Amino acid sequence: HGIMGLVTYILIFLQAAVGVAQYFFPVIIFGSVDNGKKIYKYHRVSGYVVFMLELATVAAATQTDYNKSTLHIQLWAVLVASVLVLGGVGARIKRQKMKIF
Repeated sequence: HGIMGLVTYILIFLQAAVGVAQYFFPVIIFGSVDNGKKIYKYHRVSGYVVFMLELATVAAATQTDYNKSTLHIQLWAVLVASVLVLGGVGARIKRQKMKIF
């Protein structure tokens, strides 16, 4: 859980940095606005991957000693909530904006 959390935070920071670069500084960072727009589909897909990693990190947190002794958050409850959240987010995914394959 600890290592997953650290990796997750690093990826969130990188995701945000790329998003800021695309939106505010496309000419400086990517050479042109069009080059910045070309990165968007990868940025979007990686955002969904980071989101799933966040959910996995929360699920892993249910197995820590602190949770088991103090919080008592059940893994099944986190998994059910994650499935519901993924269903809601998945319904709003615009596949036409992510044509990388």
